[in-house]
Amino acid sequence: MITITEALGQILRGNAFLEFGFRHDLFNLTKLARFLRPQVEARTAKETQETALTMALSRLRRAAPAAPSSAEGHDLTLESVTVHSGLALRTFSRSPALQARLAKIYGEVHEKNGFCDLSLGMREVTIILDARLRDWLDEAVPQRPVYRNDEVAAVTARFPERHINAPGILYALMQRVTLQNINLIEISSTYTEISFFVAQADARLLFDTFFESFSLQSDPASTRRPLARGRK
Repeated sequence: MITITEALGQILRGNAFLEFGFRHDLFNLTKLARFLRPQVEARTAKETQETALTMALSRLRRAAPAAPSSAEGHDLTLESVTVHSGLALRTFSRSPALQARLAKIYGEVHEKNGFCDLSLGMREVTIILDARLRDWLDEAVPQRPVYRNDEVAAVTARFPERHINAPGILYALMQRVTLQNINLIEISSTYTEISFFVAQADARLLFDTFFESFSLQSDPASTRRPLARGRK
């Protein structure tokens, strides 16, 4: 278990945005402590008092010109956060024949109630599916992938329709990902869902960060109420 100071150091280290504000003394440390509290609690796995965070930030500011920002929490309500672990990813150079083959595979996986996500770019196509099906996929698509990863998990945030026209929804979620220094492998979205594909080892941290950061739809007045934990 890490300390509050260690958790803050991990969050701040290498984050140019936070370092700039800290170095130029732009932030209110009390508000900054409130903003960073969910990220710190996710890393330390325990509840943290804002006063303790404020004191730790003050010590960091006196010790060196590198630390956090004063942005306040976003008024974003989520319906659920779910994790689907044990996924494999393949990215191929795009061609009409390959696209048709992957579309068929996509349908076959969903007929079996499996997980499958297909993303088409201008030059590449990425398919993500249950890792137990990776050998079947590799046999079905003999083309050599340009990238492969067998340790992937999806963290999916679902939000109410009323947020559709509100600006900054993706930014609010991405900000939490960035503050935890989590690398995003892929992103996929629909009308009211955004899925973040990350390394299996980062899935729990990202889930806990979303869980602690945003309010539940049934209680929008409470920004500290945890989300219903869902796992697929």
